[in-house]
Amino acid sequence: MDLKSIKAIYKFIKSTDIVEIEVEGEGGKVRLRRGAAGLANPESAEQHVESSASVTAHATGGSAPSNSAPVETPDNIKIVASPMVGTFYRASSPETSAFVEIGSVVRSGHPLCIIEAMKLMNEVECEYNGKVVSILVENGQPVEYGEPLFHIEVSK
Repeated sequence: MDLKSIKAIYKFIKSTDIVEIEVEGEGGKVRLRRGAAGLANPESAEQHVESSASVTAHATGGSAPSNSAPVETPDNIKIVASPMVGTFYRASSPETSAFVEIGSVVRSGHPLCIIEAMKLMNEVECEYNGKVVSILVENGQPVEYGEPLFHIEVSK
């Protein structure tokens, strides 16, 4: 899938009541999901689409079309994926601040989020020392096992 196709799909779902769509083609598989309120502005939407496409193509092992460069995650960027199916929460309660924000410096063992599964709150800890460069999931959103949650730029 090329970025132009992904943006066209995003614009389509934005104009409908569709919350999530998964499209598979010769160039790989892309899943787009928008939060209940949608994204705040078109620029962040395009960044979110580009980020989601990169992670999905990388995670599914899909290849990019022959007329564009392959989508790869740099070696110093690590993906933190969901260890289980559940609901993603950025903080331990609605009254407290999020565990991490984009730009937060984290160390191995630092809590990143909570995944609620079967009424149990499971803390997801960072496996790397580095900096949070993107948060790929909206607060309160359902997540699947292995779904990318964060990109961490690893310290050298």
